[in-house]
Amino acid sequence: MKTIEQVELLFEQKVYEALKELDLLPEGFRHCVRFHGEKKDKKKTADFEKNWCPADSIRIWFEPSPEASKPLPKSTAESAVTSPPSLSNAKAADPLSDLIRELDRAETRRGYDFVSLKWFRDAALPSAGFSWASSDATRQNLLRNAIDKRLVLTSKVPNPKSPQFPVTAIRLNRLMPEVKTILGSGDDKSLDFHPIEIRGENLSATILRERR
Repeated sequence: MKTIEQVELLFEQKVYEALKELDLLPEGFRHCVRFHGEKKDKKKTADFEKNWCPADSIRIWFEPSPEASKPLPKSTAESAVTSPPSLSNAKAADPLSDLIRELDRAETRRGYDFVSLKWFRDAALPSAGFSWASSDATRQNLLRNAIDKRLVLTSKVPNPKSPQFPVTAIRLNRLMPEVKTILGSGDDKSLDFHPIEIRGENLSATILRERR
């Protein structure tokens, strides 16, 4: 069974390939695809064959990529003007951090249960507006390196087209210090577990005694 979400992901990748071939993808923008019914968007978890008809529509639109739409801090903006362009660009270029943040954004998209490795590598990264992501080899090597370092984890999910050939899905290993630092969650003490000592005998001993 193919869900609306799974078909949307496939369609989104095909749209990206067409936009790239026609040179119609604006720099600093990403494209979005949504299947729409008569009055509202299709439910992503619904069965595609039972919930799609020719009267429905497919909506494609552009939105600013996270990196392009994020305003620069004042100090950073001033240094970009006063510093030599080559030095400024060298400091700003951090492909691994870009990849981690982009995967974090992809994982938190509403209505999506997983992130396909192929879609993320060939569609999400190029459409995010990163200068380094225009190279197929760079994207592939960077993603492989992140997987080798266990910063990114892989798993298998059902393939909507060929169930006998599962899709490789990816997700961030959010326990890794490098990932926490890049996402700014490394100092979140609220996530730490601190056991509290309770006076008296162990709970297991109490249960065993009550059973006698």
